[in-house]
Amino acid sequence: MEIQMPYGPGFLSIEVPAQNIIGFLEPPPSLPSLPDVDVVIKNALACPVGARPLGQLVHPGMKVSIAISDASRPNIEKWILPVVFAELSKAGIKDEDITVIVGTGSHRPATPGEIASMVGSKVDSIKVINHFSDTSPLVDLGRTPGGYPALVNRYFYEADLKIALGTILPHPIAGYSGGGKAIAVGLSSSETISSIHTPATLDDPHTGLGKVEGNPFIQFGYDVARLAGLDLLINAVVNEKEEIIDVICGEVEAAHQTLIERTARKIYEARFATPADIVIVAAGHPKDNNLYHVAAEALGVVAGNGVQYPCVKKGGTIIVVSPMAEGIYNETMFKYLSKAAPAEVVRELKTAKIDRPGMHRAYATAQILCDHEIIFAETQLDPEITRQVHIKPMATVAAALEYALAKHGAGASILVVKNSHRLVPILAASSLIKI
Repeated sequence: MEIQMPYGPGFLSIEVPAQNIIGFLEPPPSLPSLPDVDVVIKNALACPVGARPLGQLVHPGMKVSIAISDASRPNIEKWILPVVFAELSKAGIKDEDITVIVGTGSHRPATPGEIASMVGSKVDSIKVINHFSDTSPLVDLGRTPGGYPALVNRYFYEADLKIALGTILPHPIAGYSGGGKAIAVGLSSSETISSIHTPATLDDPHTGLGKVEGNPFIQFGYDVARLAGLDLLINAVVNEKEEIIDVICGEVEAAHQTLIERTARKIYEARFATPADIVIVAAGHPKDNNLYHVAAEALGVVAGNGVQYPCVKKGGTIIVVSPMAEGIYNETMFKYLSKAAPAEVVRELKTAKIDRPGMHRAYATAQILCDHEIIFAETQLDPEITRQVHIKPMATVAAALEYALAKHGAGASILVVKNSHRLVPILAASSLIKI
């Protein structure tokens, strides 16, 4: 059977034996894009959840800071920022008093082209900066109620009015992204990021894909955002074309939780019948362009401690179909994952001091490698890099399938998973409960 797998901004055609396929797992058909997105965004700003409207928060002379996501997230900024800028201008805010800060967290900085795509026509009249978790000026806000250090970008904190944008997507630790993560990770220090990205957090039964209630990571985000004085959160949910289908504004926790329940669960939670011997998975654009993101958004969605319903049997094989043209992306993850056998990596990191973003990803990936064989097929990642992290590189999906079927038997079951970065897998036999 010929199957079209998401691959970068396009697709890759693969052949899979039809008699072995037990199902396809992909995001449910999403809601249509908003016909009058500008009007809906404007109404959201005027009627926030649990907060005063933007027009009541701002007055002339204020310094305004706006936190946005980097290019590894959907570009909701191109729709939302023009409306926010217009509302600020109407309230008497000058362009020179607005600072947009790209919340890179531990990711690379946004390029000038990426910034222009997000900020639009105002890119030359307002100040736009990348946040650097190691070198940007920070303010120490003490510790959250959960005991985590809260060091955030000083430029953001010292503004008179603080706004944060974010997209709600499935997240392998936080349950769903968005919310306070824009500040607590995007605009924080390496120390703050590392303090929550630990083996203890990953192994907590309340953390993981789609899990919200009692999730310490989500609460950490809310707590840091409140300590930083976030005035308004703007979150959106997008369809597979990265068009906005729902948007909300308001207090960080109230707005985030409302949009998760109102829309996110409906378009990300998908059922599958049973775990398979072999899973073929494509993370989907833009989460398929490097090893670091694929480890979380492909491997971490179908297997691992963060998945309530693993898609692959223990001892099964995972075949990843993603370009990873950008390479490793996070050297810390690569350093720890490649230094020893997976079981030893797990043992070492479980008790190590976690002080660099990426150590957590090495730990989670090593856990998956302990129980499954992983193949990267038709990737642009250097085969030697792949081998060093205990993953088998293969030139084609056909070769990978031939190998996996020889290993598991001619009748082995195959589950095909598409756009895994937009999925929360739910086992069909389970009751669909709030997790």
